[in-house]
Amino acid sequence: KECDWSSDVCSSDLVGTNFTVTGNTVLGANIDDSTSAYKTQTLTDGATITWNAASGRIATVTLGGNRTMAAPTNLKAGHYTLTVIQDGSGSRTLTWNGAFKWPAQTAPTLSTAANARDILTFVSDGTLLYGTYVNDVR
Repeated sequence: KECDWSSDVCSSDLVGTNFTVTGNTVLGANIDDSTSAYKTQTLTDGATITWNAASGRIATVTLGGNRTMAAPTNLKAGHYTLTVIQDGSGSRTLTWNGAFKWPAQTAPTLSTAANARDILTFVSDGTLLYGTYVNDVR
């Protein structure tokens, strides 16, 4: 369950009984990462890559060929991170669904070296993902 911090705390995401909420800060609580925005997942490589955001806002995929990134499902407003890794051959490309928006309407050019790692971060309004990226992170 997602928390709407502007209105209340989602008790199903908190463990323990002694906590206070001040603005957007929870004090003295343990956050259950299994239901929070910090849950991670490894996406399945394939001709079209799908990302179910309900399974984790932090995702990794290793490209085994030239691929297409589908529009993520179950998006909520918030932050998302995608790590894209080239396989041992490298030179793989990724085509982005229209749900992904980029600065100056220019999608990133992925690093092409074998095993290269690019990190893409997004802010979502619940429908679209507005992205930035860092290439060739080592």
